Amino acid sequence: MPSLEPRRRSRARFEEENEENENGVKLSDGGDEDRTDRDVSFARRENRGGKRIKADPDLDTHGSDTREFQTGAIVRVLVENFVTYEHAEFNPGPNLNMVIGPNGTGKSSLVCAICLGLGFHPKHLGRASNVGEFVKHGRETATVEIELQCRPNERANHVIRLQIRKEDNKTKWWLNGRDSSHQAVKSLTSDLHIQIDNLCQFLPQDRVAEFAGLTPVQLLHETLRAAAPERMTEWHNQLKELHKKHKELKARLDACAETLRGHETRQQGSQADVDRLREREAIQAKIQDLHRVRVIAEYNTLRRLVSESRQKRQEATKRLQELEHACGPALQAVNRKQEYHDKIEAVVEGRKRALKNAEAECDRILEAIESQDGRIKHIQNKKNAEDGSHNSKRADIARIRRTITDLEAKLQNKPPEFVPSDWNQKIRQQEHTLRENEAESRELHKQFGEMKALNAKKNEEKQRYERDLADLDSQEGQKLAYLKKIHPDAAKGWEWLREHQDEFEQEVFGPPMLTCSVTDRRYLDQIQSLLGFEDFVCFTAQNRNDHKKLSNRFYKQLGLSVTIRTCGSAFASFRPAVSKEQTREMGLDAYAIEFLEGPEPVLAMLCSEKRLHVSGVALRDINNDQYERIASSEKINSWATGPTMYRITRRREYGGNAVSTVTRKIRPGRFWTDQPVDNSERAALQKRVNEVDVEIAELKKQGSSIRERIREIEAAERPIRDKIDVLKSEKNDLQKAATQYATLGDKIGKYMCPTTAEKGAFEGTQSELMECRRRIFEYGAQEDQLIIEKARSVLQHKEQLSKIRDAHQALLEAQIRLIEARSEVKMLQERNSDIKQQLDQKRAELNNIKAELEKQRAEAGVAKSKVEETVIEGGTERLQYFNRLAEDKTTEDIDNEIGAEQTKLELIHGVDPAILRQYEKRAQDIQELTRKKEEMNDKLESYNRKMEQLMEKWGPRVDEVISKINDAFSYNFEQINCAGEVGIHKDEDFEQWAIEIKVKFRENETLQQLNQHRQSGGERAVSTIFYLMALQSMAQAPFRVVDEINQGMDPRNERMVHERMVEIACREHTSQYFLITPKLLTGLRYDERMRVLCIASGEHMPAAEDAKRMDFGNLVKIQRRLVASAA
Repeated sequence: MPSLEPRRRSRARFEEENEENENGVKLSDGGDEDRTDRDVSFARRENRGGKRIKADPDLDTHGSDTREFQTGAIVRVLVENFVTYEHAEFNPGPNLNMVIGPNGTGKSSLVCAICLGLGFHPKHLGRASNVGEFVKHGRETATVEIELQCRPNERANHVIRLQIRKEDNKTKWWLNGRDSSHQAVKSLTSDLHIQIDNLCQFLPQDRVAEFAGLTPVQLLHETLRAAAPERMTEWHNQLKELHKKHKELKARLDACAETLRGHETRQQGSQADVDRLREREAIQAKIQDLHRVRVIAEYNTLRRLVSESRQKRQEATKRLQELEHACGPALQAVNRKQEYHDKIEAVVEGRKRALKNAEAECDRILEAIESQDGRIKHIQNKKNAEDGSHNSKRADIARIRRTITDLEAKLQNKPPEFVPSDWNQKIRQQEHTLRENEAESRELHKQFGEMKALNAKKNEEKQRYERDLADLDSQEGQKLAYLKKIHPDAAKGWEWLREHQDEFEQEVFGPPMLTCSVTDRRYLDQIQSLLGFEDFVCFTAQNRNDHKKLSNRFYKQLGLSVTIRTCGSAFASFRPAVSKEQTREMGLDAYAIEFLEGPEPVLAMLCSEKRLHVSGVALRDINNDQYERIASSEKINSWATGPTMYRITRRREYGGNAVSTVTRKIRPGRFWTDQPVDNSERAALQKRVNEVDVEIAELKKQGSSIRERIREIEAAERPIRDKIDVLKSEKNDLQKAATQYATLGDKIGKYMCPTTAEKGAFEGTQSELMECRRRIFEYGAQEDQLIIEKARSVLQHKEQLSKIRDAHQALLEAQIRLIEARSEVKMLQERNSDIKQQLDQKRAELNNIKAELEKQRAEAGVAKSKVEETVIEGGTERLQYFNRLAEDKTTEDIDNEIGAEQTKLELIHGVDPAILRQYEKRAQDIQELTRKKEEMNDKLESYNRKMEQLMEKWGPRVDEVISKINDAFSYNFEQINCAGEVGIHKDEDFEQWAIEIKVKFRENETLQQLNQHRQSGGERAVSTIFYLMALQSMAQAPFRVVDEINQGMDPRNERMVHERMVEIACREHTSQYFLITPKLLTGLRYDERMRVLCIASGEHMPAAEDAKRMDFGNLVKIQRRLVASAA
């Protein structure tokens, strides 16, 4: 258990430390001491103090001979400002390289540098998706430089340099010191068979779970890429593609054959229906021809009827003419009387027009009389207006004469003398006194307002101190006073929130130290140990809108630094994962949330943030068995029992056993306790209240004296203002009288002087008066003339009325004679009615014959059009054929023939006409399908020949590769007294070929398929690393990387795996191997061909200038001496 749970240091201070250093590396004593010191490299990264620490500069001279490196192996890696590194340089060995160091020191950053520096995408790391995210925080660019072993025929190693710009997420490449491109780097790595995208060759920490999830089919693909020549993968892909095409073509061929058989079967079944259908079509064609013949027969019949109607029309016309000649004398008398009637009727119409003209002339004269009346009234109105103007101007002249008389009278009465300066001096003296009083009053009002505001401020201050005093007597007040002491911003925020709670959609809750309490104080310390300081002083909102509004007010407007949290889940949704009975069996009294009371949203927030609903508490500490039960349940990750708090951390990517536990002693809680009242604070508050009272009393005294002085000033102002008003009134009266007297002479002179406007106006008024009298006389003369004209029009109107009466009398006489003529015409017509009736009958008969003829002509025209439409397609031959059929036949004869043919048609069973179309189309389809079937058979044979040829080359080589892997895999398992087997599942479909791995870890078991259901996480990890080791001797890639594959193994498996890994990876002529791990067991095997890269960081690391002088070999010697002396 302890070996799987190393206690790691963090920012929290642990009360207990592991006495045994489980992260140390104990080197084997079997090798030479100097060689041991030379083969252990030490890479350093930036320490916490921000100092730059670089790799050992002598590392290149201490490494192995570069001639031992495989082509494409990594000789050197240099990073600057990359992830956690400021500057570091790594010089790996040609065989096994173990990169060790605590978590967080930058081991996986080396893996990231290898991946990105060789031109591969970040997706192969399973971490960030953008290269810019690998630049060290606070820096603009990062650099990665990788040196790769050259080919034997090349003079120098390949050096790839990458620069990453964080701002625009761009990269820049150099190859062998020259500017290059990403494509050129990819081409080089491809030529050197570097396979970063193959999990069998490159397995970073974040993709370990992805490798474990590879299906057997995917594992075969990756294995062939890693352990077989490239052409093997190409052959496999060709076989899969050929089989896919073969399968698709075979399916299409089967479908084609099945369709062909169906078409042939349906063709045979449709033959009888097709014969009947063709017979029906022949009869239907004959019926259609008979219908066309009927049109021709109908046209012939209509032509014969038209000839007969022409003959009838000629005969009817002749009979009408003979009758009209016989009845001529009798009709002439009627005609003469009709002519007389027409003449009288014309006279009546003429006299009606004469009467109408006379009436119109009379109306015109009447309108002239009305117009003259209007002109007379208009002249009268103008005359009346001039009379009014005449009277007005006479009044104006009289008024001017009275004004002159009044002015002359006022000139005789002179007013008292007026001196303006004396009166102004008196008024200014009073106003000066008034201004002085007003200035003093304004100053006093200003002082009084300031004192009033200061008094209100002092009262508020006093009330605040009194509230603070009262709060000291309540538990809530004591909590708030304590909050002000430890977090003033949170206290200010809580006071603001209480006054503005109505501004939010839902209630917002203050710090839990104020709103919550512990129901059982025995568990006070344990519950508080599960929470941090921010958990006690944070604010809780129930929705995002309130959270945003509160953040804006606290951070931007009030400038407060507080924590705001939001929990949208209901408190009832947080249910314990383990029942109360089970928790008591584990040594826990209850969950922490059960001893807390407060608003449900606040409790829900604590459950969401700190998982108090699954965090146990107990008054007594637990024993080892109870600890094991809690840890194995994986449902309770933190608890506080007795004086100790426990927290378990699990890393799923390393298996179920990758667990670490942190413990610390529980300190007495600072919150939710009954704090004693601070008497010194109470005394200080009371003292301040007394001082404020004294200040308020002094302000009231000063205010009273100011108010009294203001009242005195206001009382003195009123008499002064009254006196000013009296002086101004007397001054205005005297000034007005003096001004008026001074202007009297001028006013009189205006009316007497001939050059003034007033004198001109007076004379003008007199002239206008004379002109007005003249116009009145003219209007009177015009009025007399219009009256005479009106009298003449009245006489004309009288004469026109006499003419109307005469015209009306003449019209009556003509109308009487018209009535007499109409009566005589009617009498003669009745006397010759028989003759007229005969003529009408003959005319009607002739008209009927003409109408019938026109109708027959129209029908014949329509019939002719139908005949033309019928024979338009067949031409002359078709027309002759129809004429022969229609010869000597009527439409009735042809209708009988049509009926006979339709009877035959009804006797033949009806068939869907689409059957014939389908029959003909199906015949074409059968021909096309037969051709396609032959072509697909030929193509299918071609695919079979190609697959047989490829299989002859690929199959034996695959069996050979899997056999070698199986031998190495089985041997690895034999060395740990277990059994393993690697086989290949062969299938007709090359897509389904897969690797089958079977393992046995116990003697009484049989070989079982490796999967996540049958083996434990440690067993799967051992099987995975052994499988990867089996690929080592056949690896096509120049190097391989495995990151933290030993996480989750128990010590026994880890030791056995390490033994085999050193043995295999340190053989001659094997590819380079990188193993990254945060922990190693002591006493592991060491080989001269392996190299250990130690990565460390922390505040005790030496400065950059001291790094060159540090001898890691000397440190190993010191450690050995200490171990020897302790023994």
